[in-house]
Amino acid sequence: MLSEPPPTTSPSPSGSDKGSVAGSGKSFVTVIGGGAIGLCVAWELACRGKQVRLIERSKIGESTSRVAAGILPPANLKTATDAIDRLRGHSHQLFPKWANRLLDTTGIDIGLRRCGGFYVGITAGEKAVMAGMVNYWHDLQIQCNRVSLDELASAEPAIASWLSECHKASAWWVPDEYQVCTPAYLRALQRACLQTGVEIMEQTDVTDLRFSSASAAVRTESGWLESESVVLCGGSWTGLVSESLGLSEALIPIRGQLLVYKTARPLLRSIVNIGNRYLLCRDDGHTLVGSCEEETGFDCRTTPSMIESLKQFAITMIPELATAPLAEDCAGLRPLTFDGFPMIGRLPKSSNVFVAAGHYRSGIHLSTATAVCMADIVLGKKPPIDISAFRVGKPSSGSCERI
Repeated sequence: MLSEPPPTTSPSPSGSDKGSVAGSGKSFVTVIGGGAIGLCVAWELACRGKQVRLIERSKIGESTSRVAAGILPPANLKTATDAIDRLRGHSHQLFPKWANRLLDTTGIDIGLRRCGGFYVGITAGEKAVMAGMVNYWHDLQIQCNRVSLDELASAEPAIASWLSECHKASAWWVPDEYQVCTPAYLRALQRACLQTGVEIMEQTDVTDLRFSSASAAVRTESGWLESESVVLCGGSWTGLVSESLGLSEALIPIRGQLLVYKTARPLLRSIVNIGNRYLLCRDDGHTLVGSCEEETGFDCRTTPSMIESLKQFAITMIPELATAPLAEDCAGLRPLTFDGFPMIGRLPKSSNVFVAAGHYRSGIHLSTATAVCMADIVLGKKPPIDISAFRVGKPSSGSCERI
């Protein structure tokens, strides 16, 4: 399967006993959501000396973050001027440091690899998009080189037969593209959180939220749990915690579907991107094939038609996959905001409720910088980059029930 069982929540004080919740005082910061964003925020806050409680509606390692392919496109903080480029550049810069910290702390290698990425344009539209991307990367002083199809076939022989039929295709090489093994990343973050004293509550639904100037509280089946502050990191479900947040229509879930094959060895050295689809191989021989964008509400099921489409794409690209075992097909819901920017900051009209959500297809990539910025905001410090473009409630502000 795609992931190993995650570490248990022990020695968390709460464990899985929902009837006896430890540490429910105001000194806690409560983080809602156990995906990459929530785990990173919880760990960063705990590393800065805060007592942190993390609540996850299912189990750690079963969120949309696990389904994410873990592609980290190139970025450059030094040359970036736009807000999203600076956030991405900061996160890209932080990832190697976080990978080393997690390895030192937990012993888990998160599979961060500077594998590089090939981008292939076949249709006129794909080539036009790539022309714009090349100019964009060049403006940011990110290396991007046009390569011949023969050079691509030599670098990635597994797709050579497919390339031989794509005479009019164009290809580019981007050496600063990374990949990370998302199941390993989540396992490492969970273990790091536990080792830093984070209290993790799994399979616990948060059904409401309220706040005052002195505290904030979330409601679970165990009752109201008070904290000094609450950070909402629930992905597509963030706005559903409470209607009074005013965020029920701020996040649109967009379904993505993914195939995972298992081979004895990795078939690709680099990530291969074609339009909005991609193939990549992890060190253990798992080949990931994705993806799609479907607006289906909160339906997170795979569909036979899309899975078959991805299978045909995979086999056409890499004929060897025709006989490879299919380890998994899965789907996740990406949280999309109205302007495509994540929401990172304090909820309007509140001094102690914060939001880190809406990262769409970049949740893994932006997780490290989001955590650093969010921890700064919660602690009343100035973030290392300007995040005003990501303020919460841009189209309209909401408020919660007052205690």
